[in-house]
Amino acid sequence: MILLMDNLPDLQQLTSYQQNPPSSFKLFLSKNKFTIIFISILGIVSLGMTGYLLASNSKPPLPDQVSQESIAQNFTIAPAPENEIPTQPPLTPAPTIAPINPTASWSAFVSSAYSYSIKYPPNWTAQTIAQTDPKILEYVVFNPVATKSGTLSITLSYGTRTYQQALALDPQTGEIITVASASATKKNSKDSNEFKAVNVIVPFGSNTIIFNAKEVHLNLFNQMLTTLKLTR
Repeated sequence: MILLMDNLPDLQQLTSYQQNPPSSFKLFLSKNKFTIIFISILGIVSLGMTGYLLASNSKPPLPDQVSQESIAQNFTIAPAPENEIPTQPPLTPAPTIAPINPTASWSAFVSSAYSYSIKYPPNWTAQTIAQTDPKILEYVVFNPVATKSGTLSITLSYGTRTYQQALALDPQTGEIITVASASATKKNSKDSNEFKAVNVIVPFGSNTIIFNAKEVHLNLFNQMLTTLKLTR
């Protein structure tokens, strides 16, 4: 009797199982519950991602994108005309600066008798001196103001010697230069006091003009030569 009482719960459970057997679906759920939970989570995540992508694609474009797209649609590039040379603004010519003439304010010695003229600085003097040599028709001495008597700073000698005769007065070979559009000869020399000087022989018709200048006045003498005019 006691044995029967101890086995009574098992007998009741067996009787209940026989009366209400579990369905196959419930058995499947009980055996695969972890797999089902994983698949459910994966499905929820997939649905969430799909919804996010759909929402992103349905958003309106940003203002920058709208402006760029509208500009691209409305902007057209006109084709460049063929054979058209681009025009440039006219160039403004640079102002012309006249060169400074250092002899513009100089005094002029004019020989009306022999048709020539030459300029000399305003702080110099020009003096005609008679010569005993019959071949010298005119002899002019140029000196700075207040120079002592007898000084021969720069001299001009117009005479009847031909160009070849004048060259023969000093046998050394000279340098050919152009003076008053004429082919002249320049020679270095020394005076009686051993001062260095420069001689320039300029042909003038059948006659000649012979210059002599002390070396100390060479720069000024070269400027004087540029003002020589032969008027016949």
